[in-house]
Amino acid sequence: MKKDKQLGKAEWEIMEGLWSRAKPVSVREVHEHLYHHGEKAYTTVQTTMVILADKGFLNKEKIGMVNFFTPAVSREEAAGRETRSVVGRIFNGSFGALAAFLVDSGELSRRDLDHLKQMIEEKEREQSAQEEVS
Repeated sequence: MKKDKQLGKAEWEIMEGLWSRAKPVSVREVHEHLYHHGEKAYTTVQTTMVILADKGFLNKEKIGMVNFFTPAVSREEAAGRETRSVVGRIFNGSFGALAAFLVDSGELSRRDLDHLKQMIEEKEREQSAQEEVS
């Protein structure tokens, strides 16, 4: 799959539905699981899942008359691609600029900031340990 393939909002919804399932699923199962009140038409879900397979995000296997789908990429891989795309487009490829934006945005709670600080300190310890080994 090409690295520049992105997921639209409806595609993310469907991928979330598949990532939460531990087995291959049919379009009907996804439609009933995600849109059990008829929020989206069955044919819309079917078309979107075929597009996701064509983009390389889903694997498709025909068993009898029914296509069954499984994720071809993990949620983490898809999220990483999306994040790298945003960072490339909006922050000129700088993850540091993204981090500064998030901290300065005022959108992070005290708990979020404490968690980030803990993660940074942990990463610094890991890097220091690796530098000592090298």
